[in-house]
Amino acid sequence: MLDPLLAEKLNKLYDWAKGRACAIAFSGGVDSTTLAKALVERQDLLAVPPVGYFAESASSTELEKSEARRVANEIGLELRVVQSTEFDDPKFVENSPKRCYWCKKIRFSALKELAQRELGDPINASIALLDGSNADDSGDYRPGMQAALEVGVESPLLEAGLNKSEIRALADYWKLTVAQKPSTPCLATRIAYNLSITNDLLRKIETAEIAIKKAGASTCRARVDGPTSIRIEVPEAEIERFAQRETRLAIIEQMRDLGFFFISLDMEGFASGKNNRAI
Repeated sequence: MLDPLLAEKLNKLYDWAKGRACAIAFSGGVDSTTLAKALVERQDLLAVPPVGYFAESASSTELEKSEARRVANEIGLELRVVQSTEFDDPKFVENSPKRCYWCKKIRFSALKELAQRELGDPINASIALLDGSNADDSGDYRPGMQAALEVGVESPLLEAGLNKSEIRALADYWKLTVAQKPSTPCLATRIAYNLSITNDLLRKIETAEIAIKKAGASTCRARVDGPTSIRIEVPEAEIERFAQRETRLAIIEQMRDLGFFFISLDMEGFASGKNNRAI
């Protein structure tokens, strides 16, 4: 049984969906997956079945793409993988604090145009592009939300007043495998602002995080603070394990092989959005 307040918010989401034709900017994370599941569950309310779009670029990992496909299949969502072009724009590559704005503006504009072309009448703007923003997202620095607003992306989880814990509760209720999945922002968020984003650097970060997880981290961030400096975040309870000599020396060797010569273990531990503290 759902909590009465949560059930009320879910019904509000269903009321929002009535008669809609929807495309979802789908990442395979808990937010977009739970939103997609809700629409698939009650697609009888929709004008047409929902479709998900996964925007792939150098800032995506192979694991993220395969997980998006797996989760879409799990919930019965048609998923289309499309190439994103934010790396063609110098404003994104220069990695200012507005990086996420430029990325989302490019991605959402392209996805909305594509969804309209593929799913609807190009003249009649009837296809709604949705994202997984929720009621907790307004409390952080999220320039991407401004881009979404400008493009006309809709955020039904936010409109229904659903926060992260409630979304996870819904995912648990539906027995979704992503219910407790940690947040997985794009690899570009690991790079300190104003340090240029390159495919080579992103692949190094991807490889570093795979190595850190293989060493026993339940989740992690490999944050690049300079061209040859990497700062490793693991949950506070796991810091002691990574400070042990054998693990530490193995990680140092792997990071040096990637071209990082100044390697630190963050004493505070893992925290989402830590790069935003600088602004």
